[in-house]
Amino acid sequence: MEPILTVIEAYDRLLSRERFAEAGDLLRREIAGRKDTDPQGTLSLYNELMGFERQYGTNERAVAAADEALSLLRALALTDSRPAAYVLLNAATVFKNAGDEETALTYYRRAEALFKRYYPAGAKDFAGLYNNMAACFLHENDWRTAAYYYERAAGILSRHNDACDLAVTYYNLAVLYARFSPLTDEAAAYAEQGRRALAVPEKDRDAYFYYTCRKAAAACAALGLFWDEDRYTRLAEEYYGRDRTQ
Repeated sequence: MEPILTVIEAYDRLLSRERFAEAGDLLRREIAGRKDTDPQGTLSLYNELMGFERQYGTNERAVAAADEALSLLRALALTDSRPAAYVLLNAATVFKNAGDEETALTYYRRAEALFKRYYPAGAKDFAGLYNNMAACFLHENDWRTAAYYYERAAGILSRHNDACDLAVTYYNLAVLYARFSPLTDEAAAYAEQGRRALAVPEKDRDAYFYYTCRKAAAACAALGLFWDEDRYTRLAEEYYGRDRTQ
């Protein structure tokens, strides 16, 4: 039986080569082989599987993976542990994407409490939590609370020099203000901050940068910034048009 880190590294390699079906099969096969003998390793793999099914599978399969992960978390008496913070965060995001905002917010709140207990204030880990909480409140049309959490995430990311996630957060804020407060200047200001954040030198651009370009393009389309939309789209298409399956 391979160590968990070795399995996750193999999974990440398959994703980077866009061999998505093989990546999902690897996780499911490893979970089936470890379930009775390595519960903590299985929990780690369910944590990965939640994200995989959410992005590449279906909401139904993602929710099933979240239910299994949460059940295992309880069985291992780890519900108040440091590892539980990310399990709860990922499960909450699964439920948010499945349209169950009430359940999602319950788990986000529990995850936030664990982050505050186990991570230093201002740690980058909070940014992902707050961005996801913002999206959940936005889906409920509570745009002011959503803006509050997006702004908290942006503050954290700016201190950690995370250009890509910071750009996405700024563009999310721009879209939010364009939709709910169109007579103010915030939308244009945040869009400009997003543009500046994503001005990454070519030598520093990695796969995540091009993935971020796709998100930025969608935001720019919503904002009517069609020149920026076209620029980000072309950057992403140039990268994703390459053969990375080898």
